[in-house]
Amino acid sequence: MSDSRLDGAIVHFNAGDFDLAADVFEELFFEAVRAEVAFVRALMQVATGIHHVERNQLRAAIERLQEGIRAIDEVTDDFGFDLARLRAEVLALLPKIAARSRGDRSRIEWPRISEKEKALNPDQSE
Repeated sequence: MSDSRLDGAIVHFNAGDFDLAADVFEELFFEAVRAEVAFVRALMQVATGIHHVERNQLRAAIERLQEGIRAIDEVTDDFGFDLARLRAEVLALLPKIAARSRGDRSRIEWPRISEKEKALNPDQSE
């Protein structure tokens, strides 16, 4: 998926501007075709879920993040992004949000969207 808006949304997400990222992911979702649909839907759900945490809407946050995990599981083309890592980070986030609902105000480190690391070809020298 090659779209400068996707790149921009990921920059916003990784900078912690989850509301804006979610808005752009939503725009892309409505224009998505084929494998793009599940991919963008997953990113949109995760961004929306984290935005709900920021607004202290913890039940909605958990629901969106769980939906994001399910959406990641449905992705057939990750377009070069490390969705397995994102999934693991979101999964690790859920108990922290549940603890926040019980009054724990510990700092939460937000997930990041990153590209997959390129494996070195054994025939290539470093």
